[in-house]
Amino acid sequence: MKFVLYTSVLNQEHYDVLVVPDIVKTSRAANSRDGITGVLLFDGLNFTQYFEGEAASVDALLANILRDRRHKNIVMILSGDLPGRLYADWGMGYIDISDNQFDMAACLAAADFSVNSFKQKMSRLDVE
Repeated sequence: MKFVLYTSVLNQEHYDVLVVPDIVKTSRAANSRDGITGVLLFDGLNFTQYFEGEAASVDALLANILRDRRHKNIVMILSGDLPGRLYADWGMGYIDISDNQFDMAACLAAADFSVNSFKQKMSRLDVE
């Protein structure tokens, strides 16, 4: 399984937070069709997303995200291959962290950061 973890900023010059539910709805349908699983976090301004699947599907999704005007300042955190899925049951889990005391920047900057530590931290949050 190939995976990608990135962060980006909502392009507020053209969009506002009301676009996020549509992103989630559309992405869940497309991810189901394309065999993609993962999780999207949004804090009111910043996205952090982890997704996984067959390499061709992951590459196609990443290309779409890079072209999507709703995102800006896209930063790749990690990408690579894993022997299996971390989020086999999530076509796309969605976690709104805008009202939480969760510090995504600190999570990603931790010295022991890995996809497994990311998953462990996500398991403590409420997933929609």
